[in-house]
Amino acid sequence: MGLFSKKKKDTMTLSQLREYDKKAISYVVRRENGGETILGRKGAISVKDDEIVIVCNGSQALRVNTDGAVMATLMSGNGVDIKGTDADGRPVHAIAYYSNLRQ
Repeated sequence: MGLFSKKKKDTMTLSQLREYDKKAISYVVRRENGGETILGRKGAISVKDDEIVIVCNGSQALRVNTDGAVMATLMSGNGVDIKGTDADGRPVHAIAYYSNLRQ
């Protein structure tokens, strides 16, 4: 058994996802086909029992199912990478950048 032989988990538990609940974000982008689209600015991440919702300026910017979702802090520590599926079963890849406010 080698040093790097341990397989990484493809999903996270709900309690692991809730570590990102109520984090303030400055903006969120969706990554598709090698490009990024800004979905919203000034908002927060909300992790519920069945979905991850990002609300920006009082409206929903992104909604991802918690079943099979993965959230990982960026190496810089200034945001979170979100991968999962939407309500229609399409893959979603987004990055939410934290606001400069202390959390």
